[in-house]
Amino acid sequence: MLDTGLVLGYVALLITLGMRGGKNVKNAADFTASGGRYGTGIIFATLSASYVGGGYSSGNAAKAFEYGISTTLTLLGFSLGMILIGKFLVPGVSRFPGAVTVGGIIGEAYGRKARVLTGLFSFFCCAGVVGAQMESIGLVFHVLLGVERHTGILLGCGIVLLYTTFGGLQSVIFADILQFVLLAVGMPVLLIIALGKAGGPEQVLTSIPGEYWDPFNGTTPAGFVSLFLTMMIGEALAPPYTQRLLIGRNAGATARATILSGLFSIPFFLVTGAIGLTAYALQVTDYPPSAMPTLIQSVLPVGIRGVLMAAMVSIILSAADGFLNGAAVSLVCDTVIPLSPQLRDSTQLRWLRGVNLATGVGAVCVAFLLPDVFGILVLAYSFWSPLILVPLAAALLGIRSNARSFLYAMAAGLASSLCWNYLLAKPWGIDGTVIGTLCNLLVFSLATRSWNRCRVQKLERWQNR
Repeated sequence: MLDTGLVLGYVALLITLGMRGGKNVKNAADFTASGGRYGTGIIFATLSASYVGGGYSSGNAAKAFEYGISTTLTLLGFSLGMILIGKFLVPGVSRFPGAVTVGGIIGEAYGRKARVLTGLFSFFCCAGVVGAQMESIGLVFHVLLGVERHTGILLGCGIVLLYTTFGGLQSVIFADILQFVLLAVGMPVLLIIALGKAGGPEQVLTSIPGEYWDPFNGTTPAGFVSLFLTMMIGEALAPPYTQRLLIGRNAGATARATILSGLFSIPFFLVTGAIGLTAYALQVTDYPPSAMPTLIQSVLPVGIRGVLMAAMVSIILSAADGFLNGAAVSLVCDTVIPLSPQLRDSTQLRWLRGVNLATGVGAVCVAFLLPDVFGILVLAYSFWSPLILVPLAAALLGIRSNARSFLYAMAAGLASSLCWNYLLAKPWGIDGTVIGTLCNLLVFSLATRSWNRCRVQKLERWQNR
């Protein structure tokens, strides 16, 4: 009862902080937290809390439990991607001082049609990630609190919807700070106690099968490289992350926060992977997806168990709330408003809250139909990096291009990704996200080069008149 009470108390505190963060939301600008009001520490905490979701925590532990170190090593691709983004791309945010979304940047660089399409595909990407988190929270509530999985999904979604629909990104940021503290402390504590129960690291090492130390166990070398690259680019500059880059006080502080967040992810991924291996050594379950929550139930004393149960809940909610807000903001600000610019501010706020609510309901349906967290994440990625990442990175780097280059590249990325995954069935285990992104890069580069050549030729002809 004490453990359950701690979890319920944490959820109540989370909702209270989230609602408090959104009490001053009076218009659409408040909902999107625009205005460059946050410093390095807050950006670091909310950015880190946003990406550490079910796939990167309990999902990583589940894969380590089932196959060993392979998935944990591929997740380091995400860490590398974050560090590179902070170093080379985030400084370009200063070129778009009025933007609050990915579509805002794309619209300035490539025009209104590009912005509308970006909002649409950003929505699909974010909604898919929310679906993955809802599936995770259903499993977590089932194992930790004993509720039925579908009931757990509804409960988790209801918690997130309550404060994100009311307070928008301001509420999400308030909640993320608390969630970050809990998950950053909770996961190492779980690993330390579990290792003690297992007899120490040496005992765990001797209990793990030899093939678990093979990076290619459960995959192929090409599949491993493909998944590493998918992790590196799949969520790179995804809407919730870019939103946080656009609300920082200045580009320098935001760049530092991004690099720190990427560095933080390295030990976090290693810790959650080690938790999965320790759960295997202790044989706490024969069902890999429940490895982490079952370990919490099995090895922790009363009280500490409740705190770690709250940390587990925190991990899932911290990613779900950011992507849920990202879905609503992307669709409304980048698709609905550009198509209906006459909407009054009060109407825009109602649209934002309505889409936020509808997306949560849709995510529940996805979680009911597709009970594979990692699979849902990879599917969501196919609506992002093969379509948007390359033109977005080019805009941040200051590379000039046009709407036609954007549209050609988007079509090439979408077609190649879908064909590779569903017609060719992923040859050599390579995911279509990688192929689609490479095709997008190739077409965008060729189209941009052709456009710039024509622009120079026209300028030369005008000067020679």
